[in-house]
Amino acid sequence: MKAIAISKFGGADQLKEMVLPKPEPGPGQILVKVVACGANPVDYKIRAGAVPLNFDFPLVLGYDCSGVVESVGAGVSEFTSGDEVYYTPELNLQGAYADYHVADASIATLKPIGLSHVEAAAVPLAGSTAWQALFDRAQLKTGQVVLIHGGAGGVGSMAVQLASWIGAEVFATAGPDNQDFLEDLGADVPINYRSESFVQVVNEVTRGEGVDVVLDTVGGDVLLQSFETLSPGGVVVSIVPENMGNRPLEGLTPAFFKNATLHCHFMERRRDTLDALARLLERGLIEPVVDEVMPLDRAARAHERMETGHGRGKIVLEVEKG
Repeated sequence: MKAIAISKFGGADQLKEMVLPKPEPGPGQILVKVVACGANPVDYKIRAGAVPLNFDFPLVLGYDCSGVVESVGAGVSEFTSGDEVYYTPELNLQGAYADYHVADASIATLKPIGLSHVEAAAVPLAGSTAWQALFDRAQLKTGQVVLIHGGAGGVGSMAVQLASWIGAEVFATAGPDNQDFLEDLGADVPINYRSESFVQVVNEVTRGEGVDVVLDTVGGDVLLQSFETLSPGGVVVSIVPENMGNRPLEGLTPAFFKNATLHCHFMERRRDTLDALARLLERGLIEPVVDEVMPLDRAARAHERMETGHGRGKIVLEVEKG
């Protein structure tokens, strides 16, 4: 099969088209003919060697998949050949920048009705991360106030929609070109992080009461400053393990005075999360945000674009028309 893979860690130029053996499903697994694969920041972080997991080379990246089940392994009863599925592959296994991908059946579910494969491929990793961060970790509820950093990005754009759907008041940060976009997603108070202090905006608008929940997709100083926006007993969920550098632990001091809770969140691959997202997607209550569609052979260009830190939602790589 054709795949885009790397033979060693490095820059985007390491992404090469290769011919690799077609995988076969083992017990409890499904073999999927990949139609589309979402591109995520974790793709280029792994490519650069910045993710501390064990990887085998040649390494196929790609951790969002939408496609068609070609065959199933022993013990799989929930899927059959021809089923359209979507899921997010495990990070330490081969990804979906390829004609075919094998996954444990337990992490996949049926593709949302009414969505194309391109649209579906924009959802699993970002949508699952946002859902679990807001609802499983932070326990966000109707009537609460939430601050979402990076609201125009892949995770952020899903999080803004989900928080708005649940009935929270939503503050969200993005650059100047994405302020109207944040409002379209459902943000009540868009914040231009380049010209405004999010701490000042939150405290002014809430009259010093602060927010109940912060979703941090940036890390570093943004994470530390976020504790200054919290109401007493508030919750911060961070999905960024890097960007802390040599920042001293004293930066956590405001968290103590707020009796804050910090969740360091690593998304879990669960069918129930994907099913919950599918129900909202099928009813039009949330929408995939696809910034650009590229053919798979332009994966290197997709990585270069993602590494700029700009863009709206997700870049999706189309493996075949469908």
